[in-house]
Amino acid sequence: MSSALKPAHHSSAERSSICELKQLSVNLNPFPHVISSEFIAPNAYQELCRSFPQCPPSTGPTGFSLFWGDEGYARLLEEQPAWRGLFDTFQSQRFIEWGRQQFAMVWERAGCKINLSDVRYVSYREDRIDKERATLRKVEHEPHELWVRMDIHQGQVGYDRVVHVDHARRLISMLIYMCDQTENRMVGGELFLHDEARSKADTGITPRHNLMVAFPCTAGSFHSVSEITSMAAPRNYVQVHISSSTNVWPREAASSNWKLRLRSLTRRLRRLH
Repeated sequence: MSSALKPAHHSSAERSSICELKQLSVNLNPFPHVISSEFIAPNAYQELCRSFPQCPPSTGPTGFSLFWGDEGYARLLEEQPAWRGLFDTFQSQRFIEWGRQQFAMVWERAGCKINLSDVRYVSYREDRIDKERATLRKVEHEPHELWVRMDIHQGQVGYDRVVHVDHARRLISMLIYMCDQTENRMVGGELFLHDEARSKADTGITPRHNLMVAFPCTAGSFHSVSEITSMAAPRNYVQVHISSSTNVWPREAASSNWKLRLRSLTRRLRRLH
């Protein structure tokens, strides 16, 4: 790993200038998630959009992506300060703490297998092979030592995602849209959140500039993307994961016991609002 790809060590004030890592209201239906309509500082966001890279054909859900470890990703971080700032914001203990606190009422009650009171950030790069695997080929860190992916994606015509949950080692998934469905004349490409694997979508989220969606990757966090059938410009977005090296969630969503646990969690969270 070259020095250009190592997370930098900036002050909290410098990092906070890129993203507003404040605590947000948790939406409870169909599963806990948060939404921010202006997640990245406007000036930085404009620079990110202006310099958003053309992603080459590759692995990943869209088939067009740049991941940490790719030559184009390294060049982007070296040449574009806004992208370096975004990367460093996520590669930090501060971001781990944001996630831990944001969903504090979710972890234990949703079956998280690790104690988040002593979690700490570690710098670790999951390669393209392991990203597609349910388990890592080699575990190098303890379960409470968390690391972060920041992936750059472009959805093209034909892109969709069937209803699914993310890997059980993912603690949190975050999506940041750097496009607008109306501007792009995009048909399809909405993110849908589902109550269960075979249910119709309860919540639909349309890509909008600087819109962020994040959720714990529990056994009940079923989501999908509708097929893009036409567009004038790509569906540009960044996906961020806070991850452990081992599975942190049960994968029992089909069982009646798990559904009852999710309903109980929702009732408890509602009482706090």
